[in-house]
Amino acid sequence: MVVAMAVAHAADWITQGPALAFLHEGVGQAFAHAGPGAAAAGHPGLVLVQAAGGDAPVSAADALTKYQNEVKNLKPNADQLGWLGTIGTHFIGMFQKGGEVFVGFVTGIIPTLVVLMTAFYALTGLIGEERVHGFAQSMGKIALTRYTVLPVLSVFFLTNPMAYTFGTFLEEKHKPAFYDSAVSFVHPILGLFPHANAGEYFVWGGVLVALLDLEKRGVIADGYHVKLAIWYFIVGLIVILLKGIVTERITAFMCRRQGVEL
Repeated sequence: MVVAMAVAHAADWITQGPALAFLHEGVGQAFAHAGPGAAAAGHPGLVLVQAAGGDAPVSAADALTKYQNEVKNLKPNADQLGWLGTIGTHFIGMFQKGGEVFVGFVTGIIPTLVVLMTAFYALTGLIGEERVHGFAQSMGKIALTRYTVLPVLSVFFLTNPMAYTFGTFLEEKHKPAFYDSAVSFVHPILGLFPHANAGEYFVWGGVLVALLDLEKRGVIADGYHVKLAIWYFIVGLIVILLKGIVTERITAFMCRRQGVEL
């Protein structure tokens, strides 16, 4: 009789073994989510027992740490969203790239520009504003210097947008053409003197980044960006001279047509 009862109890334990193991695992996971402190306070000897029974027991603290590491290393799969995920990735990537460029400007070109602007303003102060203005008046008497030398000096010393104040020393009929020349030179000068138009340096900076990358890969010769900056400056001089002469003629024609005397 006793033997029969022992056999019956043994069979009952065998049939209920998987269920008890599953219950034990669930309790252990609950303590793992509650934190290692709860497991230590309520059940100091509690461990997570896997239903498979083949691996070594894992404590609640270790299971929680493993879960946290898996969450940190989780990388969402954008392919699951298809084209929507691709658009979102490239959209935010555009702003991230802009942030990288901005950081490069803050640590690179902006301090240089501040120093250059300070130096040129100091030089203008040492020479004297009256002398600089007197020279500007003399340069404005001849068309060749009025639309080449004068715009270059104004943009170089006063920078954009203060460079246009040099036009106050010219005759009224020459002011529109001078403005056209000066405003057309605020970009060609950036290759050699970026301080002249610091707010729009990105115009030349975008080209410069591409040229430096090509030089680094050996596609073009080293120092090619310097040659391009010099030619950019020279072509800019030719363009502003032509624009100044043409705009002066157009101004004179419009004045005669409307009966305005400048």
